[in-house]
Amino acid sequence: MAEPKKPLIRFKLIHYYLVPIICLIVWWGMLIAMLSAWSIQGHPIYYFMSGYQNPVYISDIGATNLQPLFISCTGFQAIFFVGTLILIYFLRRYHKLQPYIKPIQHKLDIASIVCSVLGQLGILFVSIFNTHIFPDVHISMVAVFIAFIFFSCLFNFFTSFIFGNNPDLLSPYHKHDVIFGDRKWDNLYMLSFWLKATWLAAAFAFAVCFGVFMESGNQSLSAAFEWTISFWYGLLLIMWSLDLLPAAMKHYRISHPEIYGPNSEKGVDEDKNEINSGLSTV
Repeated sequence: MAEPKKPLIRFKLIHYYLVPIICLIVWWGMLIAMLSAWSIQGHPIYYFMSGYQNPVYISDIGATNLQPLFISCTGFQAIFFVGTLILIYFLRRYHKLQPYIKPIQHKLDIASIVCSVLGQLGILFVSIFNTHIFPDVHISMVAVFIAFIFFSCLFNFFTSFIFGNNPDLLSPYHKHDVIFGDRKWDNLYMLSFWLKATWLAAAFAFAVCFGVFMESGNQSLSAAFEWTISFWYGLLLIMWSLDLLPAAMKHYRISHPEIYGPNSEKGVDEDKNEINSGLSTV
C-alpha cells in the first residue's frame, strides 16, 4: 500500500500568524457590515451630507447609529495591527523568525511600531470624532492615519529588503527555506519586499485619488477610492501573516522530532552566536 502523500508545508495551526488574520476579519467584517447596512436601508443620503453621492463615505455611515460598531472594530483592529509589528520585532530578537542581520533593522522596526501607534490612534480618533459633529478634526485625523501608516509600512518593508539583498548573511537554520534560485535576489524576502512595495505604491495612488477627487468636489469617486483603499489595507495583513508563518513552521519542527529528527534544532545556538557576532561588528 502506498504511503499517504505528505503536505509540503507543516505548521502549528494555532500560532502568531493568526494575529493579523484576526485583525483582517474584524476590519473587513466591519466594512462589509457598514456597506450592507447602507445598501439594505436603500442607499440613503444622510441629512448632514452636502448632496447626492454613490457610494457614501465610510465616515458618513460611521456618523449614524453604527458609530459604536465603527469605534469598537477600529479600536480592536488597531490593537492587533500594532501587536503584529511588535510580535515580528520580538520573534526576530528571540530567533523564532530570521534574526536581524544589520543593526539598522532594529531601528527600522522600532520606527515602524512607533508610526503604527500614531497612525492607529489617528484612525481611532476618526471613528470617535465623527464627520457630522467634528468635520475638521475628523479629516485631520484621516490625514494622520494615512501619513503614519504609510511610513510604518515603509520602514517595515525595508527590513524585508535588507534580508533579501543580503542572502549570504541569513541564518543557516532559516536560509534553506527561503532561497529558491541561484541569483542573489532569488529568495522569498526579496519577493516579499516587491509584493509589499507594489501594495504600497497602489495604496499611495488610491490615497492620492481619494484626496484629489474630494478636493475637486467629485464626492462619489472620492468615496469609491476610500472604500477601495480600505479593503486594500486588508491585503497588507495577509502579507504580514505570511511573514509570521515561519515561526509556526519552526514550532511544528520542534514538536515533531519523530518526523524531523531529534536534532531538528541543531545549530540554532551557533546561528545565534554567528548573527550576534555579525551585528556587533557592523
